[in-house]
Amino acid sequence: MYLSALLRPQLAPESVLPLTALGAVAACDAVERTCGVRPQIKWTNDLVLNGKKLSGTLTELSLEGESGALQYAVIGIGVNCNNASEDFPPELRDVATSLYLETGKRVQRAALAAALIEELDKLYAALQSGDTASYLTSYRRDCLTLGREVQLLWQDVKEKVTALDVDEQFGLVVRRADGTVETIRTGEVSVRGLYGYVE
Repeated sequence: MYLSALLRPQLAPESVLPLTALGAVAACDAVERTCGVRPQIKWTNDLVLNGKKLSGTLTELSLEGESGALQYAVIGIGVNCNNASEDFPPELRDVATSLYLETGKRVQRAALAAALIEELDKLYAALQSGDTASYLTSYRRDCLTLGREVQLLWQDVKEKVTALDVDEQFGLVVRRADGTVETIRTGEVSVRGLYGYVE
């Protein structure tokens, strides 16, 4: 199931940068409401069940050319609902899953879409008011990346670091091998598990 929402928040562009991470929390909430299972979040925007990718969230911003003001934001969320193992390409079967595979029950996509729209509506109201603290709390609770040794991929450079925390803008706080602590922002690096998709 794929769903996109067009948002027009009256906010500075930097205020909506966490939208992708917020969308991941909204998707977790919608899945839990409709299917009775709560996915975890792999920083920054993938939903994971039993170590496999269930969902992804992407956002796109449009800025006014001269002023740089935010015109709109599009948030897109895709959830694997009723896929069987053979529905995935062979190269993805070890890293992707669906709600059907994990619960053994067919998902009513319309019900999931309705729940997701409701959760995005709540998210939008929280974003507009600046009250996103509960989303950060949920994100930190659900983020399986935290406490793990992970690998940062930057161009052709790979570096092992320890994921410590998620800051107020949903950046990943990591400790490098030399002990220094740094915050990684979306778009700077990719995070992959050291031993596969999650592990």
